[in-house]
Amino acid sequence: MKRLSVYSIFATIALLVLAVACQKEPQRDLTTVDSFTKAKPVWAEARHKEKNLILYFREVIKAGWNKDAYIRIAASTDYRLMVNGEFVAHGPCVAAHDFYRIDCYNLKPYLKCGKNLIALEVAGYNEPSYYLLDQPSFLQAEVELNGEIVAATGSEFTAYELNQRKRDVPRFSFQRPFIEHHILTPDYQQWALDVNWQPAEGIQPVKLTEQEAKTLITRRVPYPDYSVHEAVQLPDNKYVFKFKCNSTGFLGMKVKVNEPTVMKIHFDELLDDKGRVRHNSQYEGRMFYELQPGEYTLESFEPYTMQYMETLIESGDCTIERVYMRDYCNSDVSRGKFYSDNADLNRLFEAARETYRQNALDIFMDCPSRERAGWLCDSYFTSRVAFDLSGNTRLEHNFIENFLLPERFKDIDEGMLPMCYPSDHWNHNYIPNWAMWFVLELEEYLFRSGDKATVDQAKKRVYDLVNYFKKYLNEDGLLEKLSKWIFVEWSAANSYVQDVNYPTNMLYAEMLDVVGRLYGDKALAEQAEQVRQTIRQQAFDGEYFIDNAVRDKRGRLQLTGNHTETCQYYAFMFKTATPESHPELWARLRDEFGPARKQNKKYADVPYSNAFIGNYLRLELLSRAGLSKQILEESIAEFLKMADQTGTLWENLTSSASCNHGFASHVIRVLNRDVLGVYCISPQEKLVTLRFADCGLKQCQGSIPVGEESVDVKWTMADGKAQVELSMPEGYTYKLAASDLEVTVVNVGDAK
Repeated sequence: MKRLSVYSIFATIALLVLAVACQKEPQRDLTTVDSFTKAKPVWAEARHKEKNLILYFREVIKAGWNKDAYIRIAASTDYRLMVNGEFVAHGPCVAAHDFYRIDCYNLKPYLKCGKNLIALEVAGYNEPSYYLLDQPSFLQAEVELNGEIVAATGSEFTAYELNQRKRDVPRFSFQRPFIEHHILTPDYQQWALDVNWQPAEGIQPVKLTEQEAKTLITRRVPYPDYSVHEAVQLPDNKYVFKFKCNSTGFLGMKVKVNEPTVMKIHFDELLDDKGRVRHNSQYEGRMFYELQPGEYTLESFEPYTMQYMETLIESGDCTIERVYMRDYCNSDVSRGKFYSDNADLNRLFEAARETYRQNALDIFMDCPSRERAGWLCDSYFTSRVAFDLSGNTRLEHNFIENFLLPERFKDIDEGMLPMCYPSDHWNHNYIPNWAMWFVLELEEYLFRSGDKATVDQAKKRVYDLVNYFKKYLNEDGLLEKLSKWIFVEWSAANSYVQDVNYPTNMLYAEMLDVVGRLYGDKALAEQAEQVRQTIRQQAFDGEYFIDNAVRDKRGRLQLTGNHTETCQYYAFMFKTATPESHPELWARLRDEFGPARKQNKKYADVPYSNAFIGNYLRLELLSRAGLSKQILEESIAEFLKMADQTGTLWENLTSSASCNHGFASHVIRVLNRDVLGVYCISPQEKLVTLRFADCGLKQCQGSIPVGEESVDVKWTMADGKAQVELSMPEGYTYKLAASDLEVTVVNVGDAK
């Protein structure tokens, strides 16, 4: 009995120790790190401005039982982190010029007892682009085990230049740095796999020197989704592989090389008419591998977008045994849900979700393929989707903050905002219209977030913009002959921007109005109304609003007669016109324009709108009018072919440009608002506005995140009556907007 009692005591102690060890620790927020304890920024001596220099950093650490294990990293330009040869992360999270966000990763899942190899492959591009800033190269990193810094750049970490990538290569695109051209042997990854690795003869460690101190800020946004998914080989072409849908991330392959081989990898979103991967004129969708005999697992260093991948063996012999994609996408997209009895709408929602997750990594990108740039105007639409899928404004905060951090923007005129940022604008170009959209988004951001501090921080930048436009005002108070790229949309509307462009002035009036509301400036509100009144008097010819007026030889302003579909949408979108002030024009747009006009060719003298942004403005106007059934039908007519062909939504109505464009995910907002019936969520008022219409569906249900909770709606429709089940976050109330339906709301309660 005594022996049994001793065993019982030891067992009890063991269980207590295990219980303590397994006790759930408070989760550390790894997105809020803003400093290093020991690490210094370092790079190869006197080479911090060299183009396309790749350095390979490594450090061996000893680990035992680890309560905590983290690595903090900041870098310019790009890095890939591996632990014991296993992929951990790619970064960094982007920031404004001269600011660097700190990434922090939990290392516990990757460490083993004993020696562990921390490896960082870092690319210093030093090339201006819209994707990665042209700033001197550096790496700053430190490893923390149980609260102690065990390795840090500046004291630990050794770096090598292994020459595994060819440096003298073309740019990937005008907007992105260099293509990848790898020169490898089968043991090319040993530097990151083997704690006892020794470099080949003649390769010495690079002399690292400390770089100037960096201004460090928090990451704030969630870390990416790195899920891996496979491609399948096309049955009629053994060299072409297809992913389930358009995908963005790191292209991976398992390859067996039988003799020295040069292999070209060609990729794109679509195939051409001959069943080959399409050659896209907008970027160099290709990589090269020079491989010695042996077996390889290859993975691209940079993220790319593709649905199809084709291998072209330029010399030698090899076999492709596996093709996969490691996603590099937003990880906070799964809580938003939508389902109806219309399968087409469900496919549109999922295509929009897929589009968003690939275009919302750490900023709102226009496309993840040719440029990965954070464009204004695009972001106005995408930011709405971010709130609908994540229930927060963390990503939007980063996006706006990037525009506020620099003291000024080099290479563009004083007072103007970059058209896309963080980006380099070495050609001095900008879009004055897009800066106006920044102000419009700022107002919506305040509504979503309640973050008055950021809006106040933006005040000087906003008024600098207002002052910038003053020098272009003509005798009528309208903007005339704006500098640089005057952009209305991708259609004929962009051909009629000379001298006085009325869509631009319609947007300008709205911008002035928003500034007036944000900062209590009545004078700007009055100016906005005067601009609208002048446009009504000058530009409306009795049937349509004219796109522009030009100066004749005597200096008089003459209407051109150009009247595009998009110009009309601008007029109604920005309150120059209303259905009440221009009823005939509104009725014509509502009933006779849209997708059907392309079939019946009615009003052939009015150039069509494109997806970006005319068709989306049209959906906004139809929503204001409560025309849910029409919105449903037009969305399917315009966008379903995109979802069917690529699983993502496109920049244009045709596949001529990007087939994966962030703003197009706005379809999610459209479906939530105009089909599901969640017309508006006001987080500051804790109010949900519901609006239901008979849109031809029998049932629909969905969930929209709000913080950590959600608004959940499920309705059924029969005989003009809607039965609605609703749950909301604690403390929220709801109201019903006016409707022709008889609406009954039941089971109102807190969302679980």
